[in-house]
Amino acid sequence: MKAINCFLGFSIFMFVILPLNGEDMINQDKNFENFLKDFIPEIEDKESRLNKAVWLLETTGSKDAADLVATLDNEYKLFFSDEKNYEKLIFFKNQNILDPLLKRQLDILLKSFKANMLPKNLIKEISEKEAELFQTYANFRTILEDRKVTENELREILKKETDVELRKKAWEASKDVGVALADKIVELANLRNKAAKHIGYENFFEMKLDLDEIDSKMLFETFDDLKVQTDEAFFHMLDEINIKLSKEFKVTKDELGVWAWKDPFCQSDPIEDAKLYEVFNDKDLLKIAKNFYDKMGYDIEDLIKRSDLYERDGKNQHAFCIDIDRKGDVRTLNNIKANARWMDTLLHEFGHAVYYLNIDPSLPWLLRSCGHTLTTEALAMLMGRQIYSKEFLKEFCNITDENWLNEVEKSIKRKQLVFSRSVFLITEFEKNLYEDPSQDLNDLWWTLFEKYYSIKRADNREGKKDWAAKYHVGLAPVYYHCYLLGEVFASTMQKQLLEVTKDNKIWKRSAAKFLNERLFYPGAKYRWDFLIEHVTNHPLASDSWIEECNN
Repeated sequence: MKAINCFLGFSIFMFVILPLNGEDMINQDKNFENFLKDFIPEIEDKESRLNKAVWLLETTGSKDAADLVATLDNEYKLFFSDEKNYEKLIFFKNQNILDPLLKRQLDILLKSFKANMLPKNLIKEISEKEAELFQTYANFRTILEDRKVTENELREILKKETDVELRKKAWEASKDVGVALADKIVELANLRNKAAKHIGYENFFEMKLDLDEIDSKMLFETFDDLKVQTDEAFFHMLDEINIKLSKEFKVTKDELGVWAWKDPFCQSDPIEDAKLYEVFNDKDLLKIAKNFYDKMGYDIEDLIKRSDLYERDGKNQHAFCIDIDRKGDVRTLNNIKANARWMDTLLHEFGHAVYYLNIDPSLPWLLRSCGHTLTTEALAMLMGRQIYSKEFLKEFCNITDENWLNEVEKSIKRKQLVFSRSVFLITEFEKNLYEDPSQDLNDLWWTLFEKYYSIKRADNREGKKDWAAKYHVGLAPVYYHCYLLGEVFASTMQKQLLEVTKDNKIWKRSAAKFLNERLFYPGAKYRWDFLIEHVTNHPLASDSWIEECNN
């Protein structure tokens, strides 16, 4: 959803801006308030109905649900393409609105309208194609050795299997979904670019960043800095990884490939102690998550009841949190298995939910949301990463072996270094994808993989669609950068919370009090950069994250 230029296809009035006296300025506030009173109830209803339909689609994968999502998404976007209302908003923008909450709401609405000032047939086509893509993904299950397998099963093989040939087959099977999605994603990329160009942007990537209040130059400069400052630690870690994987699979380092890593996209610690993965095998993950949040003073029992937690056919195999109505109907979708990955994911998704559920309910409806994608990701990642802390494993898993606990803490460093390279890759890939969707995207994917990981590309992948197997590329586009910015913010918050609690644990009521007051309660009343300053008393800084990676 993005910008505007002079070719919007409707008449733009020439407003003569005259100096306003105090009474006139107050009247403008009142006029905008009256506009909101008429306008917001309709958005509220449309958003709630759309979110419920999305939930139905993601939990069933049905064609009827996909059709419903396409219809409601189209209606929602058309509502934001009304030229008369947009002209009114531009008029209000040119007046001196005094109330900061009104100004913030106006800014949010203007961005939403800018993104949707498109031909109606283009809005409809994008809505339909996106719903179709979601349905395809939700229903896809690959075949491995003549049997249908889930993503969880493929990941289990990559975590535990020592047979090299089976690992290779499982890794290749994890990319099969890309074949089903690739053509649809390219088609959507072209449609998204068409929409972006219609409202004055070079492409969808540039549009998405701008309307999300992220400066493209700042983003890539930040990522370049993070890479440069952690390269030495990354390459040292990579040597350690190659030595251990070579021994584990009884192959030379030259024979190692991406199949040897424990994650289909090389995003997690590949030499993570097996005990960490298995320590949760006999644990009740929901009970642990509930206990964790209870200690902070958050009762998540109702959230658990509203959520969809276990895998089944037709259901999205990933995980997410959704705020249905900004009034407390918050739900998470998970596919829980008793292992470390899902313990992390469960704490992560419930973290999103706790954020939504503790926003000031007296805020105007438009501001009853997280400050920004990166701020809610920061909170969620902060919660998920706790499973790597000694204190968490002692308290919730009764682990007492100090030597092993010290080794586990090293895993979070490896995870951060590895994951950051994945974010660099995906962010640059999407930039290039939207600059030219017709190029050889699989070659681009593997070229960037080699650039950021310093690992040779997989064999015999020419003409494949491996890039399209990455969920976010098609279904959550131009989003991945928020994860790493979130990790950076999370590291700063963790350091601050540990000072607040005066303990080595963040699952304390004093930490929750701090988060409630500084991060959750303000909702979207501030821009993300101002919100971060509100939380930490200084702009977004990478020092704490870099220190964690280099120590």
